Amino acid sequence: MHGKIAKRLIGTAAAAVMAVSTLTAALPSQAAYKQEEYLTWSQLDERWSSTPMDSTTIRSSGCLITALSIMIMDSGSLDDAAMKNLGISKPEEFNPGVLAKGYTSIGGFGSGGYIKSWLDIQKLVPKVKWGYDTNLKSVESKIETTELNDEGEEVKKLVPDKAKVAAEVQALLAQGWYIIARVNTAYGGWHWVYIRGVDGEEIYMSDPANTNPLLYEVYPDGLQGEYWALKGANSPETDYIPPEQFEPYVNIEVVTPPKTMYAFGEELDLSGCTIKRSGKDMLGNEWEEEPVLLTEAEDVSFSSYIFDPNYAGDYELDIYTNTPYAYGNTSLTLTVSQPVGEYYLRSSGKTAVYSSEDGSEQIMSLCSGESVSVTECRGKLGRIESDSFTGWADVSKMTKVSDDAAVREKGDINGDGSADKYDLAALSAFLRRKKELPEGISVLTSAERTAADMNSDGTVDDADLIALLAAIQY
Repeated sequence: MHGKIAKRLIGTAAAAVMAVSTLTAALPSQAAYKQEEYLTWSQLDERWSSTPMDSTTIRSSGCLITALSIMIMDSGSLDDAAMKNLGISKPEEFNPGVLAKGYTSIGGFGSGGYIKSWLDIQKLVPKVKWGYDTNLKSVESKIETTELNDEGEEVKKLVPDKAKVAAEVQALLAQGWYIIARVNTAYGGWHWVYIRGVDGEEIYMSDPANTNPLLYEVYPDGLQGEYWALKGANSPETDYIPPEQFEPYVNIEVVTPPKTMYAFGEELDLSGCTIKRSGKDMLGNEWEEEPVLLTEAEDVSFSSYIFDPNYAGDYELDIYTNTPYAYGNTSLTLTVSQPVGEYYLRSSGKTAVYSSEDGSEQIMSLCSGESVSVTECRGKLGRIESDSFTGWADVSKMTKVSDDAAVREKGDINGDGSADKYDLAALSAFLRRKKELPEGISVLTSAERTAADMNSDGTVDDADLIALLAAIQY
């Protein structure tokens, strides 16, 4: 009997290395169920996956040792004698790595990590008794179904008779046997799972490579047939109650927001921002962390690379975290405002002026060549005030007049170095449009109006036109 066990495991050790690494990458999305932590033990868990099993490790070939560890816990077989044999002092210290080390201490592994003798389990955990190794008869029963292939054509397929398999497994559980069984994987090889119970036609398992307990969801072809029967301190539950399914999640809450409003040219500042994570894990446990600085938080990332202090507008600060079971994110809006000052519209076309920031009501339009004084900016929007109206316009579409614009000589309105007919034409256009435009909107900038005020009386009018004409003729 034991030679048979050894032969099977020696011949499949290499296949197990390949099968586990590819198996987990291709399985269906992980379902989340409320269950004891030990029922979700995985051979891939970093806490013990590198534990040696002769020439291999738990990660590569430890599905059986992991399933056996789950069985020990589920059967209540971890007593004081077992803990003493395994070199631990309390049940919380037990895991697949501890069991693997126990087997190593008694020379229980052969080359490739196979278990030399099933009787060795009683040397480590006396309450576990080896029963036998055989095959399920019911797996030979198949039912013909019709499915659609990739081309949409109906094809006939033989699938497991779930009712017969479930009845046979249930009968074994009723006899007091704990079952560790082989499954049919899409990649071949040898993979073992622990059978937890039966509910109708469904078989529930603990899979060392997957947290989904529904056997047929993970392995549509069901059980391969071979199983090992063991007994423990207690008998299996025959009236199995399936675990409750739920949605795991992770949240990020911004406890202390960062600076969100920035003046034009002001650099991003996240130094005072704190965040807090909370969620529900794969076992249904709710958790919450203490607030931490965003820039120092572990397992949290944020994206602000598009933030440009020299370009007005709204920027999204995305904050996100990715746990093994859920993804969470939140975002904040950071606003860079245009600088206040004087603006003019250079390009042809028009720019709307609205009564409020929400742009719900347009009250007028600015046309090419017109200038305004902006007293407040919020993002791209600038506030324009006058005696006759107050409005908001997208000043990012306009050109800002330099705050240190050069002082021009009287009459040199266009700043080309001389007072000439071009300046006269500009002043004439200003006086004509002045009668049409609301106060606060002009076809000349403030520097140009100062140069046009030939008599320096603080007003640009017909007297300045006459003075400029006289200056040009002279």
